Amino acid sequence: MAEIRGNIINLTGSLMQLYPDVQKKADDLLYSKTGKHWNQLTIDDWVDTRFWDLFMNAYAKGSIAGEKALLTLGRNIYPTIKKAGQIPADIDTPLKMLQFEGEGFKIYHRGADVKPRKFLRLKPKDVLVDAPSPGYNCVVIAGVFQGIVEMFGVKGVKVEQTKCIKKGDTTCEYHVTW
Repeated sequence: MAEIRGNIINLTGSLMQLYPDVQKKADDLLYSKTGKHWNQLTIDDWVDTRFWDLFMNAYAKGSIAGEKALLTLGRNIYPTIKKAGQIPADIDTPLKMLQFEGEGFKIYHRGADVKPRKFLRLKPKDVLVDAPSPGYNCVVIAGVFQGIVEMFGVKGVKVEQTKCIKKGDTTCEYHVTW
């Protein structure tokens, strides 16, 4: 089983405020299993990743963008972490930030199903990373990588998912270029 810190579900719930019906349905299930509503979760809470998947799927269902809404969600994760003051000042390039995400992933996840990031290629403007998602939709990870590079004002970021567990591969792999 894999778990994720509650503030990530909190972020997802806040983005869902435009879709109150699906937000409430996901929140009711979360509350019935954890005793907490989405807006009560903090970084100190650990929640099964299935609940983040539940919220992500509800968000995609409620959004006119469908599954592409998960890219938006992913793009907002590290800017939100930065606003919370949780990114060291010496992280000053997209490449360093992508490496930091690899460390951050281990901070925000725990459990036997959590596999650390493996950087297969780590060059400026060209990164290939093995990054399986433990129990939730992998589309969000493409958004995470895109949002990280965009934090530095870079335009034209491309994230191609070259392997996907949902498509029968043994892992999820992303090629990030800018």
